[in-house]
Formats: sequence, C-alpha cells, structure tokens
Amino acid sequence: MSELLKYSLQIIATCLITFGIHILVLFLLNKPLFVNQIFTAYTGNLLLAIIIVVGIIKAPLMYNDSLGFLFLFGSLLKFGFFFLVFYSNFKSDGAIQRTEFFTFFTPYAASLIVQTKCLTDRLSK
Repeated sequence: MSELLKYSLQIIATCLITFGIHILVLFLLNKPLFVNQIFTAYTGNLLLAIIIVVGIIKAPLMYNDSLGFLFLFGSLLKFGFFFLVFYSNFKSDGAIQRTEFFTFFTPYAASLIVQTKCLTDRLSK
C-alpha cells in the first residue's frame, strides 16, 4: 500500500470515528446534532488534511528541512478555512458558543494528529 493511500485512509478513518463520537456526545448532551455546519467542518478539514499529507509525501527529499514550514502552512490554510467559512456565522450572535467551537476544532485536532504522524514518519526516514 502506498504511503499516500495509507495516510489518506488513516485521515478518513480518524475523521469518521471522531465524527461518530462527536455526534454521540452531542446526543448525550441533548444538543442539536447536525447544526453549525458540522458536515462542512469535517469535510473541509478532511480534504485539507489530505492535501497537506500529499504535499508532505510528494515533496522531494532535498526539501526535508523545509517540511515543517509546509506543515505550518497547512495549519494556516485550515485557519483561513475557519475564518472564511465559519467565523462570521459563529460570531453572528456576538460570541462563539462552545458547541460552535468544537464543531470546527474537533475535526481539526483529529486530522492534525494523523498529519503529525505523517510528518514524523517522513522526517525519520
């Protein structure tokens, strides 16, 4: 199995499991399940994470010293995604609620773990 396929499947599996747990927690707390653009948050984070992993894996070996910057640029892309798509909606009532915060940052953190694993594996070669 190629590295790209391996990490892509890990990101997808991690996001699906995290999504299931997220929905379960919302259900147990009697919160609305599919609000605050939850599908957009998970899909966007998943796609951006796969794009970042593609960049990490496909970068030539001579750029290994610069992979950390590529990784940070990926985080910048994700925060840009947050501010472009979510921030204005979340802030429309004057404050970002806890459920709104976790709607975006739960899939962000889940995919970040797999991205970090990919980066450390690449740098340890």
